[in-house]
Amino acid sequence: MNTSILSKIGLTDNEIKIYLLLLKVGSSSAYEISQKSGIYRVHVYDKLEQLMDKGVVTQVREGTKKVFQATPPEKLKRYLEDKRRQLDLQEQELDEVLPKLLEISQTPHDDVEVEVFKGIEGLKYVLKDIIKTKKDLIMTGLEEAQYHEALSIFMQQYFRDLAQHGIKERVITSKKSRVIFPKEMAKTTSYRYLEAKDLNPANTIVYGDKVVTVVWGTPVTAIVVKNKQVADTHREHFEHLWKMAAK
Repeated sequence: MNTSILSKIGLTDNEIKIYLLLLKVGSSSAYEISQKSGIYRVHVYDKLEQLMDKGVVTQVREGTKKVFQATPPEKLKRYLEDKRRQLDLQEQELDEVLPKLLEISQTPHDDVEVEVFKGIEGLKYVLKDIIKTKKDLIMTGLEEAQYHEALSIFMQQYFRDLAQHGIKERVITSKKSRVIFPKEMAKTTSYRYLEAKDLNPANTIVYGDKVVTVVWGTPVTAIVVKNKQVADTHREHFEHLWKMAAK
């Protein structure tokens, strides 16, 4: 079978191998997938998360056992339709970010470092860097469903690390957003809410001297700007919004 089309629509070699395996054998645990595919189990979890994000694999429970199964192949067409919608949304979000990028471009270049991370692994790098920095952080425009769908397993460890290092996280999001991560998990996270019209919808994270803008497209992209002046400006604006926001 020629699987090149699966590569062209965005599946990696290991994702294709796992997807075809699940189509053939049905429900399987991560351990069973690792044994049958020859892919290390730690990589299997990452690929399963990415396949679930694409909507071609689902996670179910058989008794106390967590297993994974492929969705009907017709969902691949739905995945392409979703990619089209995400590209349109990404263009809109980029339009929202452009003023910030313009502001950054006008800052003396000697003092600014900009890095761009693409994909789930890039987003994980940013979240791990937050823990490594060991400083409190602020966040706006958060849609927890996006993090939950893309990083459901990883986020549990992220919140444990925040609590372990005593890192406090303050979040301002839209009143229409759903808070998914329970308080017993996100122990050091505080939320406040604004009307959507009063809040820039771009997901922005500020910690240390870094400002991160997360663009939820295909793939997800994290733009990291390292500059104390830019970070302090975002903090001042955040504190103003924090006073306005409802608990």
